[in-house]
Formats: sequence, structure tokens, C-alpha cells
Amino acid sequence: MSAQEIEALTREFFDTFTRNDLAATANMLSDDLEVIDHVPYRFDTKQEFVEFLHGAMAGIETGTFGCRQLSCRVFNDNGAVANMYDTFSGLGKNGKPMSGHGRTTLVFAREGSQWKIVSCHFSPLPSH
Repeated sequence: MSAQEIEALTREFFDTFTRNDLAATANMLSDDLEVIDHVPYRFDTKQEFVEFLHGAMAGIETGTFGCRQLSCRVFNDNGAVANMYDTFSGLGKNGKPMSGHGRTTLVFAREGSQWKIVSCHFSPLPSH
């Protein structure tokens, strides 16, 4: 696996949110997942995080999720890290505009023939 392939997987991860395709999002996650998110607790399982995502996405009518300044590193073809700034803009189900910007780290590990996200860390950037 190359850094360019990890970059493509990272961009696909964000695209699954833009398409509101949480089944595709979940498919990219390891069953042995751990997540630190904006909310004040850690998700220790894939199921917990996916349930949280369903609730979070339920309030969004349309949205565009992306990343910038993406940096990807691969380690011994068994692990990889992607660091970036994340961006979101969209409309809530209430018709109000929504936006957010933060920092994201995704850790990938090879599971059989696939790369899965085994750890995520999301932290919001301060608003001005």
C-alpha cells in the first residue's frame, strides 16, 4: 500500500458522509475500532460509533464533508496514518446552515486483504 492509496481511502471515507452512506462508512471501519470525537467521551467499539453517526447525521439535510492539507504515511505495509484538517458545510433538517472545521487523524491497519480504520481522533478547531 502506498501513501497515495491511503489518501484515496481517506477521501473515500469523507465522501461516504457527503453521500450519507453510513453503511459504506461502517464498512471502512475495523470491528476493533476506537474513536475520540468532539463529544466528551470515547467510543470503544465500531457499533457505538456507528450508532452515534446515525444520530448525528439524522439532523443533516445535505452536507459536504472534506479534508485539506492531507498527510499520509505508511509503515511496513501493515499500518498507515492520515492527518488532515476536516471541513463540513451543509444544511440542517431545520433549514439552517451548518459548518464545522477540525483536525482529524485516521489510523489504518491491514486486516486480511483490506485496509480498515482502527482508530480515529477528531478535534474541533476554535471558531472565530
